[in-house]
Amino acid sequence: MERYKDMKQKYLNSDGKDVLWKSLVGYVFVFILVCGMLFINVGVQAQKVYGGIVAGINGSQVAGDVASGYDKAGIHGGFFAYTHLSEKSVFQMELVYSQKGARKNPSEKNGYQQYILRLNYIDIPFIYKYLYNDRLSFEGGLSYGYLLYHYEEANFSLNVGDAGFHTHALNIMVGLNYRFADKWAAGFRSTNSLYQVRDHTSGATRFPNYGQYNDVLTLTLQYFLWRE
Repeated sequence: MERYKDMKQKYLNSDGKDVLWKSLVGYVFVFILVCGMLFINVGVQAQKVYGGIVAGINGSQVAGDVASGYDKAGIHGGFFAYTHLSEKSVFQMELVYSQKGARKNPSEKNGYQQYILRLNYIDIPFIYKYLYNDRLSFEGGLSYGYLLYHYEEANFSLNVGDAGFHTHALNIMVGLNYRFADKWAAGFRSTNSLYQVRDHTSGATRFPNYGQYNDVLTLTLQYFLWRE
């Protein structure tokens, strides 16, 4: 019961309001507002706007923690909108919910050590795409992340130290996409933190290892609601 109360409190502020849903509504509004301002501007220049839905799975790790390997699975899903900058260039924005973190399952090899870290973000990527041909494209860009929720457990205990996670995150990403049908595409993306998602629990800050960083590999399916 106490464990449930601790987990529930991470969702609630002092007024008892649901921080998760307030954050989701807020970032949907920001996404719509920024997209609207951007695409109204390009619309004046006779550009057209397209978009769709993206869904996929993350394999993630946190560099600098006790676990290693992309062993933490999580869902990745949301919306995207894009416009052509030129015949070969596209600018795209996304609003996605992304589950990141790290995991180490107990085994004889690791001395039956257990660890789980869940980091759930709302991410807003800003992406440039180069269209290699009608089907294949390459992408790169930056994304802003807002931490909605975190949960950490080591050896089945919640007593894992006092170092808190940063609410805001900045990431760099690269990837590629392949359109295999008229309205369907598959994508692969690597996303890495540009600065630490939290400091080391020991407080160590030796260059270049200032803390812990998200590393995420994502496989996606994209469905185009509107496309050229």
